[in-house]
Amino acid sequence: MAASTDYYDLLGVERNATPDELKQAFRKAALKHHPDRNPDDPNAEATFKKMNEAYSVLSDPDKRAHYDRFGSAPSNGGGGPDISNINVEEILGDMFGGIFGGFGRSQRQGRDIQIELSISLEEAAKGCEKPIEFERPAPCEPCGGRGAEPGSAVDTCSACAGRGQVRYQQSIFTVQRPCNRCGGKGAIPRKVCTTCDGAGVARRTEKFTVTLPPGVEDGATRTKQGFGEAPGSGVMPGDLVIVIRIAEHALFRRDGADLYCAVPISFPQAALGAKVDVPTLDGKVTMKIPAGTQSGQELRLRSKGMPKFGGYGRGDQIVTVHVEVPTALSDEQKRLVEQLAESFGGDVHPQQRSFLDKLKGLFE
Repeated sequence: MAASTDYYDLLGVERNATPDELKQAFRKAALKHHPDRNPDDPNAEATFKKMNEAYSVLSDPDKRAHYDRFGSAPSNGGGGPDISNINVEEILGDMFGGIFGGFGRSQRQGRDIQIELSISLEEAAKGCEKPIEFERPAPCEPCGGRGAEPGSAVDTCSACAGRGQVRYQQSIFTVQRPCNRCGGKGAIPRKVCTTCDGAGVARRTEKFTVTLPPGVEDGATRTKQGFGEAPGSGVMPGDLVIVIRIAEHALFRRDGADLYCAVPISFPQAALGAKVDVPTLDGKVTMKIPAGTQSGQELRLRSKGMPKFGGYGRGDQIVTVHVEVPTALSDEQKRLVEQLAESFGGDVHPQQRSFLDKLKGLFE
């Protein structure tokens, strides 16, 4: 690389960039300029090499200090920067899953498994322990993941010499992938296991109990490490991700730590005030209805909501009051209501007058 080229400008970072910022910049540059993603660009490979050279210098503290002081990379005796310190598997593994098929988490670790666990609102409020049962692929127990019938010998794979990986040239890098002949095991059984048909992996039922704290929210997750897919012997298993789902409640609607519910009352209770029983997660409580309460008005019961997840105390319960109008009146009840209406005169509904005044002003 010419001495006039600025490594920092090439990667698009400031001179005080942190190691993480350098790595992220190199990832973006590799994604954009990798030759396999630019097959029609004859300069792609040269540009990609320059990006690697810049990162090889700036990612090494000693080389970076030399570059910052003298404006050039320290020589490795071969006329150019040494890029052997770049961990291509670490940097490019997640981005080039289709190109670097043997790199990345999928080959070093099994995939995660996600399941949903349904609980009631009462269980979410109090906290609970719930049994979990699920199936996952895991090393076959009879053969120990070898793929060979117990007691049967295995032969070293001649294609990969027992390494389980084969190497090949990919652009400017030498990369590796699992051996197709032995499936990455490095060995071929003389007699395949009848339980797993030589795969070394079988379905396994797992059972355990998960503990959920009070106030757990819908959509919260719990992770059980090592209980995901285990695609073979010697491969780290993935994790089990448990997604919490809280079932709808017949009476309550949850909003964070607060609970909402609706309570019907009669017109006399709304007009005169009353004390009514209201359901809560702790059982019935008596709530005071102030005289003159309007339909749709919200009343608050302090600390009768859900426990605050990850905090202290509880939310409130908000009660929406609905004034019920009777649909069937006896003759005596009709007579009494008519007397009440007459006693109000024109103010049967005081708010109606202001509404009509506004309506009149709107169309004048």
